[in-house]
Amino acid sequence: MELRPASHGDIDGLARLVAGEESQPTTVAGMGLFGLERFEDALELSRVMIESTRGWQAMTVADANQAVGLIQLGEAFLAITPEIVEFAQRVYGADFQQILGPRLAVLEKVQTEYPDGCLQISEIHVSPDHRGEGIGTALMNHAVEVASNNEEYGVMGLQMLTDNPARDAFEAWGFEVADTRTDSEFQELTGAAGYHLMLRELQGASPTRP
Repeated sequence: MELRPASHGDIDGLARLVAGEESQPTTVAGMGLFGLERFEDALELSRVMIESTRGWQAMTVADANQAVGLIQLGEAFLAITPEIVEFAQRVYGADFQQILGPRLAVLEKVQTEYPDGCLQISEIHVSPDHRGEGIGTALMNHAVEVASNNEEYGVMGLQMLTDNPARDAFEAWGFEVADTRTDSEFQELTGAAGYHLMLRELQGASPTRP
């Protein structure tokens, strides 16, 4: 397994990693938030977002003859591109703005704020078939190395759903919950109360495998 920059040819594999599995909590929450009834639509939305916003250019891939993990550092790529608008029109119809607008407003209520000097981890995923092989730790060590080599960063941070079972792994890597934002409408849509902001100071050793 090696870490390398993602390429355009990885997009389908990256989309599968970001979309996750239909039954996992983050996927269920995402589909509920955006009112998606078919997992295929969630997978397509991931692909369209990654490709049209060029989010793949900020991703590092764990490669074991295919993309089995990824990490994206920096702010998430959230631009509304023509391709995303086309997807929304196809899935929701001509009134997609009236459907998505209120849902995006609910999402905004639970967004946490990163402190100054924070390297954001906007995405980190490992294929279910390759979990427990140290891939997540390798990706996290990469993030620590990037942050440690840049004087502007004193902390690393990420946002996760309050019911995300990966919290234990991040706590083992030295992250702590610094803030929590919840909202009843968000919980009604997603099943999760909201988001935790988890931070890790850069002082100390690199993360060990949990």
